[in-house]
Amino acid sequence: MEKYLIEHRKKANEFHNRTNCSYDGKEYVIHLDMVVEGIMKYETVFKNNKDYRIAIVAGYYHDTIEDAQLTFNNIAEVTNKRVAHVVLAVTDVHDENRLLRHLATMGKTVKDFIAIIVKMADMRANGLYSKTHGSSMYKKYVEEYEYRRPIFKKALKWYSKDLNMDVLDEFWAELDEIHWT
Repeated sequence: MEKYLIEHRKKANEFHNRTNCSYDGKEYVIHLDMVVEGIMKYETVFKNNKDYRIAIVAGYYHDTIEDAQLTFNNIAEVTNKRVAHVVLAVTDVHDENRLLRHLATMGKTVKDFIAIIVKMADMRANGLYSKTHGSSMYKKYVEEYEYRRPIFKKALKWYSKDLNMDVLDEFWAELDEIHWT
């Protein structure tokens, strides 16, 4: 792993540790690593390597506004404004229930193709982990996938000039397998 990624991994983990965030009772970095692993697995979905690098860094910070109480400016200070915009685009808005929260958030996420890919990697990580560990969250993730999938698939067609659609199809195939088999 490149030095800059090791540093961002460490920093993002520190932010989560400060607020006692955990993932299934374990250190939160487990989840962050799974998200970044998903982005790395589908690296060639991005036609531009700069977009890939933004996605990787954003993958480490994707939950820091929501869970670690950071702000857009905090993230921009330790990364850059482009990464901070991606993180903001995947950060859940406050709403009265989980469905409304996700629907409102997707309105922001679909405006940024890098954010959609980061969110897909997050969905992959949550689905894989909960499925393999027999977590009760798996059922919720499957339900959420059912409404996220068509919205994200439709939106990603807008970005065909920036994304390799064949690799994107491979990513969707894996997500389908995780959530529907």
